[in-house]
Amino acid sequence: MKNRIRIQSVLSAWCMIGCLILTSCDDWTETESLPVDNPNIEEQNPELYARYLDNLKAYKNTRHKVVYAWFDNQEETPFNRAQHIDNLPDSVDYIVLMHPDQLVERERQEMKNIRTRKGTKVLFSIGYDELKQAYDEMVKAHQEGEEKETEPESFLSYLTKALQKNLQLGDTYGYDGIVMSFDGKSMLHMSATEKKQYQVDCRVFTEVMNAWVERQTDKWFVFEGKPQNLPDKAILKACRHIILSGTANATNSGKLTYEVLSAVAEEVPTDRFVVMAQTVSLDQADVKTGYWADDSRAIVSTAQWVAAMYADFTAAGLGVYNISNDYYNTKRVYQYTREAIHIMNPSLK
Repeated sequence: MKNRIRIQSVLSAWCMIGCLILTSCDDWTETESLPVDNPNIEEQNPELYARYLDNLKAYKNTRHKVVYAWFDNQEETPFNRAQHIDNLPDSVDYIVLMHPDQLVERERQEMKNIRTRKGTKVLFSIGYDELKQAYDEMVKAHQEGEEKETEPESFLSYLTKALQKNLQLGDTYGYDGIVMSFDGKSMLHMSATEKKQYQVDCRVFTEVMNAWVERQTDKWFVFEGKPQNLPDKAILKACRHIILSGTANATNSGKLTYEVLSAVAEEVPTDRFVVMAQTVSLDQADVKTGYWADDSRAIVSTAQWVAAMYADFTAAGLGVYNISNDYYNTKRVYQYTREAIHIMNPSLK
């Protein structure tokens, strides 16, 4: 009898608890996230981190295989760390912003932080080929529109104004330098008339750039493209590095060597070549971008090529195009970029 009463009492208690749970479900439907405090090395040991930053900046002033990173900064309001400039690997030497205009305050602050704390330089690119294409499209639209009877602005006038406008970005946003981008065309099969016009157009481009170099002696100046197609190659002497754009789509070491040897022409300095590699595409349907023919990662395989010694030229470093794609990896962020840096500049044990 007592056992029966005890069982009934227990059941009644559980029923009361069940009722309380059911009546309080509304209070449980919304969960409140609690902040998780994960202190980093800077917070745990500020003195040690300060020494690390000093050593990092000293390292970037030594002779080593440099790393350029093309960073897609089109997202003004980032929603993950891959979209932050200051989250790139510390050992990256130069960052080239792919959208250099209309920077928001956050971007400008991140640029300042990595410059002062890590010694990383932020650059932007000015491209002859892009300006020529934009001009040709403008002329075509002009001719097909209502004003086709009028004469459009000359390319030289358009080019000069466009270059001056783009160069002002350096002062507006405090860039550390510019990348002079020029693929151009081979003059081997041009007619005399075509060659003459090509040389005139290119001369205006290089003269404006050279005038900027002479004024901005404290800024970084880099060439990117195909130096062998420049009619006047004297400006290349002022370039810290010559980045070969044709190497970006290489799928084996032979292609890299071919592109570099193709750039070896009279008056082209051969002691500062930087080759490029693409990151793997975030589009799962794209199984080719960022890979070599042997299915190896282009960043890693290109770094192995850069680490070797060559008799006819110097491989001065690696350029990683669209580097933010390499953020997403299972082991750690920027896994393959970090591996490439270690291959080219192994740390002393």
